[in-house]
Amino acid sequence: MSTASQISRIRQRIARLAGERRDAEKVLLQSPPLLKGSFTEVRRTCGHAGCKCARGEKHVCRQLSASVEGRTRTWNVPQRYAAKVQRLTENYRRFRRARAVWVRANRQIVELINELEAARTAPGFRDESRSQKG
Repeated sequence: MSTASQISRIRQRIARLAGERRDAEKVLLQSPPLLKGSFTEVRRTCGHAGCKCARGEKHVCRQLSASVEGRTRTWNVPQRYAAKVQRLTENYRRFRRARAVWVRANRQIVELINELEAARTAPGFRDESRSQKG
């Protein structure tokens, strides 16, 4: 592959990654509130013999799970807060995905810029003088 086509391909890849990074930045720079953790709805039994859950109709329990000081903690979420907690945890997940894309794109752009520099750098004087002696 010629140097010019190699440089062109590197530039195209940098441009594509810069676009991905811009898209991620749009998400990162928004300001909706975030809530770290995962919102889940679980169905469980209460243990009372005469309850409907003993016949198979389990109770719905909404929970928020999050890592706090290295340990997973779980809290019950009242139904009146369930929609809000779910929205806030979705905001958090969207933010974290965008952050991962942004970090990956930056890392790859730096690698490509290094490749671009190497492809564009002319051989040094010593390299040329050695090849002429031989």
